[in-house]
Amino acid sequence: MTTPPHDRDLQALWQSQPPGEDAGSAIALSEVRQMARRLEHRVARRNRREYVAAAVVVAVMAWQMFAMPSVTLRVGAGLTIAATIAVAYMLHLWGSARTLPSDLALTSALEFHRVQLERQRDLLRSVWWWYLLPFVPGVLVLAIGHALARPERTSGTIAWGVGMLLIMVGGYALNRRKAAQIQQRIDRLKENV
Repeated sequence: MTTPPHDRDLQALWQSQPPGEDAGSAIALSEVRQMARRLEHRVARRNRREYVAAAVVVAVMAWQMFAMPSVTLRVGAGLTIAATIAVAYMLHLWGSARTLPSDLALTSALEFHRVQLERQRDLLRSVWWWYLLPFVPGVLVLAIGHALARPERTSGTIAWGVGMLLIMVGGYALNRRKAAQIQQRIDRLKENV
């Protein structure tokens, strides 16, 4: 019995492919697991740094709430404490990376990892709203309090306010750039699916 011409064409095409052609373009399950572990460790390390910074800010502002000479400065410190606690909570809620379940197959593991990357990307893209904006009321009230407490040093207060604004804009730009890098990783993952 002879093989039909169509089947011979398919067999010839298959045999003419270089060995391992599709093996090089596909991603292995072990690679996905390794990428997921690295992401989880990076996110955990970032969150620990943020929690330590939050604890320092809360401690300093709590001390200032009792040491500041005016009610306005105390209110500014209290608003900063509230913003710090809110930001730390939101980071925990939205910014924690989940562990890749060990029983997932390649396609499911890729999807899980992609979703985790998208969560981190979206968190960084929205940093202005959940991370920076909550601090604005406290910073403004502190600036007003300092200007009222020492009117002769208003230029220093203005310089401090401009410095805080530049730090916020810089933080926003840095997080947007990091979100773009994560988007590149997501795009590379999609190419391997």
